[in-house]
This record gives sequence, structure tokens and C-alpha cells, in this order.
Amino acid sequence: MNDKIKPFKKNIMNRFLIFLVLIIFISPIQASNDTEQSSKQYISQAKKTYKQALRLNNAWRDTSKIIKKAEKAHSKKNYKMSVELAKKALNQAKMAIEQYNKQKDSYRFLDN
Repeated sequence: MNDKIKPFKKNIMNRFLIFLVLIIFISPIQASNDTEQSSKQYISQAKKTYKQALRLNNAWRDTSKIIKKAEKAHSKKNYKMSVELAKKALNQAKMAIEQYNKQKDSYRFLDN
């Protein structure tokens, strides 16, 4: 019985090693999403969504600062940082709108 298990274990190890090698070689091949075009796109989406949050009078404090940092990183051609910051700002703006929609029927002390 022990003789039957050894080839099975070797087969699993071989498959696992092949899988690891494939992962190592395929990972760098994946296309990077941090290009100039994607940076522009995320910044414009973040600005547009932030303006919607401003119209609802529910914009978050740091979102505009993050958008400015993303634009600055874009102008310095640091697209990876720019995309990261723009995604963060976009997420904050979307959450501000979602927060407004969930709380719009509640009493808002600061709006009066």
C-alpha cells in the first residue's frame, strides 16, 4: 500500500511545482492598468462623482485633496500613484453619495 502512495505524492508535487512556475511567469505578463489613459479616466470619474456629492451637500472632507494629489501625480507621470489615488477618491465620492441616500430621510442637524 505504501508503494501506491509514493507515486501519487510525487504526482501532486510535480503538479504543484508546475503550477507555481506558471504563476511566477504569468504574473509579470498581465497588463498593467496604470497607464496615462487609465489615470485620466479615473481622475475624470472621481471629479464627476465628487461633483454629484457636492450637489447633495454631502461631500467628504478629504476627497478633493486626494483628487488634487492624483492630478499632481499624473502631471509628474507617476501613473501608478495617480490611478491609486484617483480610485481612492472615486470610492470616497461614491460612498458619500451612498451615505446621503441612506440618510436622506433622517433629520440632519447641520443642514438647517
